[in-house]
Amino acid sequence: MPRYLPVQLDAANEDIKAVYDQVERSLGFVPNFIKTLAHSDNHLQPVAGFYTRLIGETALSEKIRQLAILKTCKVQKCQYTVAQHTALAKKAGWTDEQIAAMDSYNASDLFTYYEKEVLELAERVTTDPEEISQEFWTQLDNHFTSNEVVELITFISFYNMLNRIILSIQIEPEPQFQQPAKAAAHR
Repeated sequence: MPRYLPVQLDAANEDIKAVYDQVERSLGFVPNFIKTLAHSDNHLQPVAGFYTRLIGETALSEKIRQLAILKTCKVQKCQYTVAQHTALAKKAGWTDEQIAAMDSYNASDLFTYYEKEVLELAERVTTDPEEISQEFWTQLDNHFTSNEVVELITFISFYNMLNRIILSIQIEPEPQFQQPAKAAAHR
């Protein structure tokens, strides 16, 4: 049960409606986390604006972007974003087998060396960013541009923040991303 219910369109003021319109144009729907952030006049627009920029064009392929985001969400055990980004990862080309193997990627032959670096980066930034060795940074710099590394860290960091908000407020996923048993219970 969510701590605060999402602000629905019919209860939203004009400023909130404008943000919802911006997000819907970018994404095709307004996620419950955006609707829940609508309780804060100070934070809705900046977070929604940053989110819509993040989901826009990037130096990274959609496949690599979703790999980094999904791994971050899995490390934080945020079912809301895991469900959403599992669907997006599949759309970007990741298989069910690869998604399941993300938890033990080092022992898997389903990922390239570069993909394993992305998974490791997501894990390290999420769990202990100050302990990332210079050797690992050198590896990243040898395989990715500085622009790509900064974008990866930005995605990972944003989703760390977002997951903490979602987990703290207990925001429920949209029906299209709910797990089958939970979705059936809401019908």
